[in-house]
Amino acid sequence: MALLIMKEREPEITNGGVLIETVNPQPEVRKNAEVAKDWEYSEEAAYLYRIAIVFKDRLLDPVLLTDRKRLPDPVISFDNLRNIRTLAAYTLHRNPQGLLDEITFNTEHYMKEDDKKAWRFGRWAQGETMLHEQVHLWQQNFGDHPVKPGKITHNEEFVDKCESLGLHPMPGKGCHIAVADEPFSILMKELGIDRPEMPPTLDELKIDWFRFLIDLLGKEQKGRSSLQKWTCPECGLNARFGIKGNPEIRHDPCEKKLGKAVFFVRADGLTHDVYESNR
Repeated sequence: MALLIMKEREPEITNGGVLIETVNPQPEVRKNAEVAKDWEYSEEAAYLYRIAIVFKDRLLDPVLLTDRKRLPDPVISFDNLRNIRTLAAYTLHRNPQGLLDEITFNTEHYMKEDDKKAWRFGRWAQGETMLHEQVHLWQQNFGDHPVKPGKITHNEEFVDKCESLGLHPMPGKGCHIAVADEPFSILMKELGIDRPEMPPTLDELKIDWFRFLIDLLGKEQKGRSSLQKWTCPECGLNARFGIKGNPEIRHDPCEKKLGKAVFFVRADGLTHDVYESNR
C-alpha cells in the first residue's frame, strides 16, 4: 500500500508577501554616542545609558514576561530646551531623526568641571531625573493611561508609578517635592551615590528640592537671577540683593571686630575699592 503524504498548502496571500522585519536602531545610536570622543557629552551619554539599563532591570521591568516585549531602552539626547525650569524631557512622538523613546537632558543644567560636562544637581538628582523620564517611557508603552500630546503629562497613573519606585513628583507639575526613598534609595546606595542632606523642614514646604539644592551647592546658574551677588571683603560672606545700584550694606560682625565700617562689595571676581565712612 502506498503511503500518501499530504503537504499542507500555504495561503495564496503568502506567495506575494513581504517579510516584516523589526529594526531597532537604539544599540547603534548608543554605540555612536559612547565612541564619539570628540563630542563633549560622550562620557555623560555613556553613563546615562548604563544607569538607564540598571533602572530598567531593577525597577521598571525586572521580570521577564512572555505576553509582551520588554521595556525599550531610551535614546538619550542633549539639547538646550529653551526653558530653565525643564530638567529633561521625554519625546511623545518620533524625534527629527525618526527615533522613538527619546529622553533629552537640558544642556542649560550642565556645568564644566575638570574639563568635563557635569550635571549641576549631582548624580543623585540626575538619577531621579532619568528615572522620572523612564517612567514616562514605561507609561507610554505599558500604562493604562498613556499621555496624549497637549494633555497633562504627570497624571495620576504617572505619579502612582513614581511613588512606587520612591520618587515624589507633584501631580500636574512633575517637580520632585522630596528626596527619593526606597527602592530608588537602596539602589543608589548600592551604586555608591550618597543621598543629599536636606533640612528636615523641607518636606513640610513641598517645594522643588532640586532648586533648594542649587543654593546649597552654590551652583546657581549665572545670568539667571535678577539678584546681584555681593560679598563682605573681610570674611567672604555672600549675600544677594535686588537693588541695581550699590546697596551700601554693612557687615556688623566684621565692623565690631575691626572697629571700622565694612561695606559689602560686588562679588564679580574683580578688585574693588573699599571706602570707609563714619559709623
